[in-house]
Amino acid sequence: MASSIIEVHAKASRYSAGFTATIVAALFTLIAAGAATPSSAVGIAADVLTEDDQNCLACHDSEGMEKDLVNGEILSLAVQGDGFAASVHSWVGCAGCHGDVDLESHPQDKRIDSRHGYAAAASEICADCHSAADLAEGPAHHARAAAAAGAACSECHNPHAVTAIAEWKAATTETAYCLTCHKQPLSMRLASGETLSLAIDEAVLRSSVHPDHECTDCHAGFAMDAHESIENASTREHVVARAGICGDCHADKVEQYEGSIHAILIGDGNLAAPVCSDCHGSHSVRPKAVYETVSGVPCKACHAEIFDAYAESMHGRVRGVLGHFEAPICADCHRAHEVDAVSGGRLREACLGCHGEATGAHEEWLPNAALHLEAVSCPACHAPEAQRRVELQLLDGAGRTGASEPIAGPQIAARIRTADADADGLNAVELWNLVRDLKREDPSAEVALQGRIAVQTGVDAHQLSNKTRAVRECASCHRQGADPFQRVTVSIIGHDGRSQHYNADKDVLNSVLSVNSVSGFYAIGGTRIKLLDILLALAFLGGISVPIGHVTVKWLYERYVKKPQEQGASRGS
Repeated sequence: MASSIIEVHAKASRYSAGFTATIVAALFTLIAAGAATPSSAVGIAADVLTEDDQNCLACHDSEGMEKDLVNGEILSLAVQGDGFAASVHSWVGCAGCHGDVDLESHPQDKRIDSRHGYAAAASEICADCHSAADLAEGPAHHARAAAAAGAACSECHNPHAVTAIAEWKAATTETAYCLTCHKQPLSMRLASGETLSLAIDEAVLRSSVHPDHECTDCHAGFAMDAHESIENASTREHVVARAGICGDCHADKVEQYEGSIHAILIGDGNLAAPVCSDCHGSHSVRPKAVYETVSGVPCKACHAEIFDAYAESMHGRVRGVLGHFEAPICADCHRAHEVDAVSGGRLREACLGCHGEATGAHEEWLPNAALHLEAVSCPACHAPEAQRRVELQLLDGAGRTGASEPIAGPQIAARIRTADADADGLNAVELWNLVRDLKREDPSAEVALQGRIAVQTGVDAHQLSNKTRAVRECASCHRQGADPFQRVTVSIIGHDGRSQHYNADKDVLNSVLSVNSVSGFYAIGGTRIKLLDILLALAFLGGISVPIGHVTVKWLYERYVKKPQEQGASRGS
C-alpha cells in the first residue's frame, strides 16, 4: 500500500514546477486585491506539510471555497491547514488521496451529483490502507463499512482532520461520538427485507425534552468501545422492543400503559398497536403541551377517521379553532396512557365528568330524565346526523361489584357465533337459546339482556354538535317504525375493553325474550309496536298478579281454613 502512495507523490512532483508558477500568480493577485495568505498555511502546516501540500492549501485553506452540485447541494472545498497538519494522515499529503488531480489542468469543472455520491467515490481510496475486513472487526463499524448505501468514510471521519481514535474518544462525549456516524444517512437491511433508518437529526434531538441525555442513557449495551447488533427481524419488532427502556425513568406511566387497550393488543401479538415512541417519538420527544393541541395530538396517526369527525365536532372546533383548552381532546375522555374504549356506562361517566349539570338540565324538560340518561347514550341525541340502533348488552348481574356488568371473554363471542348458525344475525329463538344455555352453565352468573339506544359507529360517537342541534323530538324514537329500532345488535365487552357487536334480527324485539331486555328503556306505547305493548302489558299484569294472587290465597286460607280450625279447637277444649 505504501508504494502506491509514494508513486502518487512522485507523479505529483512532476507537475510541481508548473503548479508552483500558477500558485505564485494566484498569490500575487490575492495580495494585489488586499487579501492575505491564509494564516494556517504558514502556521503549523508550514512546519509539518510538504511544499506541494502548502501549495494546495494556498487556495483550499479559505472559508467559503465551495462548489454547487447537480442536486442543488453545496460541497465545501475548504481545508483547514492546521487541522490537516495535526491529523494522523498529514504524512500522506494531499496527493496521497487525491491522485486523480492533474496539476497542469487543475482546477477542473468536474460534474458532481451529490455530496454523498462524492464522499462515497472519494472514500474508495481509504480501502488501500483500511480493508473492509479490518473495519468489520471493529465494534463501531460492525460490518457497516461495505454496506450498500451506507455512510462513506469521509461522512463520519473528517477526511482532512482525522485524529487517533484514542485521542478522539478522550476528547468527545458519548453522544457526540455516536452522532459522528448516526447523523449521517445510515440504514441497515433487516431479515424482513425492510430498511431500518439509523440516522438521527441532531437538531431535532437537541430541541427535544431530552437535550442533555447521553445516547447510552437509553441505548444500554452501547458505548464507545461496545456496539451491539440489532437482532429484530422487522422494523416494528425493533420499535416495540426498544419501548421498554422508557420505564427506567417513567415507571408510573409505563404501569398505566400496561393496563391500557394498547398494551393488551401488544400482548395479543398485535404489533401494530402503539408503544411509547409511536406517540411521543424516540429522539424528538416534545413537551406535554404539544400533544394537547389539536394539531399535535398523536392519536390521529392511527385513528384518522375518528379524529376527523372529532375535529369537525363542537369539541374539536371549540378547542382547535377558538383555542378553548377546557374543551376535551382525546386523552380527556380516553385517558393518555391507560387508554380504554369509552363505551356503555363509561361513555356516560366521561360525559358527566365535564357536564355534571346535565342531569338537572334534562330534568327540566325531559320526562323520566333519569331513565333516558341510563338507556340512551349521549351521542344518540347529541350527534343528530349519526345512525342509531338498539343495542342489547349481555350482562352478568352477579358481577364483582354486585351490579350488572357486561359479560366479557372470547368464549362468549364464540358462543354467539355458534348460536347464529346461519350467520345472518341472531333471531329470537337463537337469542333465547343463547341466554338459556348461558344461565344453565353458570346459574350464579344471572345472565340478562339490557337494551339501550346507541350510535352505530365510533365515528358517529365523535360527531357531537352544539346542544341547540341535539335531538329533542320524542317522535324520533317514540313512533311506529322509529329508525333506531330497525337495527339491533347483541353486544359483549371484549377482553381489551372494546364493545363487540353481533347483528340480530330486529324482530327479536317482538319476542317474549324482549320483555326483559327492552323493558329497561321502553315504555308501553312508546314505539307504537303493538306486539311489544301487548307483551309488556302481559308482563306487567303477570308481575302484579303474583302478589295479588298470593295475598288473595292467604286471605282465603286464613278465612275458610285456618280460622274454622282454630274455632273448632277452642270449642273442644
